[in-house]
Amino acid sequence: MDTEKIIESIGIDGQIAIMRSGLETVCDGLFHLYYGWRRSKEKEDVPESDAIAQCILQMVVCKIRTLLIMCDGINVRPEKDTIRILDIPSLISVLRSLYEMVFVFHNIYAEQETKEERDIVLYIWEIRGLNNRQNMPIVPLSFKEKEEEEKKQIKDLKSRIVCIATNLDMSDEIRKQLINVASIKTVEIKGYRFKKDGGNKRIIAFKDYRYEEGAETLLRTDAPTYRFLSIHGHPSYLSVLQFGQMFNSETDKNFLRTILTCACKLASTIAIDYREHIDGADDVFSQLNENEKEYIRILYNC
Repeated sequence: MDTEKIIESIGIDGQIAIMRSGLETVCDGLFHLYYGWRRSKEKEDVPESDAIAQCILQMVVCKIRTLLIMCDGINVRPEKDTIRILDIPSLISVLRSLYEMVFVFHNIYAEQETKEERDIVLYIWEIRGLNNRQNMPIVPLSFKEKEEEEKKQIKDLKSRIVCIATNLDMSDEIRKQLINVASIKTVEIKGYRFKKDGGNKRIIAFKDYRYEEGAETLLRTDAPTYRFLSIHGHPSYLSVLQFGQMFNSETDKNFLRTILTCACKLASTIAIDYREHIDGADDVFSQLNENEKEYIRILYNC
């Protein structure tokens, strides 16, 4: 009996149970990974980049726990507590947020070849975040004071980027392009890649890419997964239409199976990224219980 027939024989409920159990195990591993790492660094002054990485992992664990709780469905009829439905649009919104968080982590920590390149991408991401508070009208004084403080932070981050870029092997044109990217007053988050020639590792391009272009790496598929999440997570006509038809068949369960499958891949990806690219995390990973390590490896390679 081949794999597809085995899976088919389990049925949709059995498949959901397996994926949910796997996601719970990987989530436990993520918690032990960041908590163990934090305890191992208690007496050290860790770099800001590592502290941010640990915080992102905590947020990922929270999003996964939310997904797992939502898998039980919600009660929409107060007088009928036993009648529960799967709120698929809300589940998809959480999964979309999880995808975006793993996308950011992977781009900053896994895709950059050198510390200098990682720092540039990290600082651009920080600037985009701080831009959210800039130039907002009709805000309280405390907000305005914070805005002024963060304006100085943005200026300092830009100066750091200029300093790093000055010492990198690239043309003046590419250096100017990179600095312009850091100076754009936008809050839009993108991924960034340094392209190099095959010989002396000279940087010949600095390219951005969007969330939807990360699915092949993060989910091991070239399907328009992020677009799918956006369609059904937003209040689009298609989202409402799908919800109206969802409970006449097992469409809701099929959606849930897909959501859990994607979440498993994202969770295992950030586990491997954290282990491989955060100083000291590999030692902590090696001390996870065998079940957690095995599930992370299996789901990462599937």
